[in-house]
Amino acid sequence: MDSAGQNDPLAVLYRLHHQLRELSPVLTVAPGRPETKAMLDGLAETVSEAAGLLATAEPAALAALRQGFEHARAGRGNEATSELITAYGRLSVLLRKDQPRRDSANEPTVRWRSKF
Repeated sequence: MDSAGQNDPLAVLYRLHHQLRELSPVLTVAPGRPETKAMLDGLAETVSEAAGLLATAEPAALAALRQGFEHARAGRGNEATSELITAYGRLSVLLRKDQPRRDSANEPTVRWRSKF
């Protein structure tokens, strides 16, 4: 990662969001694979990096991530996936608040009109 990404607190949240989006389906279809374990290890590193920020901004997501890791260590793949999806949803809402809506969001809807 470049030095700009290390100073941007949102960059780690977006990286975490991306990792969760990719890992959740992998846990469902290939829970015991070495690649899945490597992805979980990478996710754990990112969570460790983002823990302080998550504890302040979205503690429920941090709790879900920690619970997901516990389930994963215990070999309960479905429960781990469920917790990671919960964390992903909470993080999605948090990040959506960060992105301002485009100006066009307030434009009236154009309805298609039939020529008939």
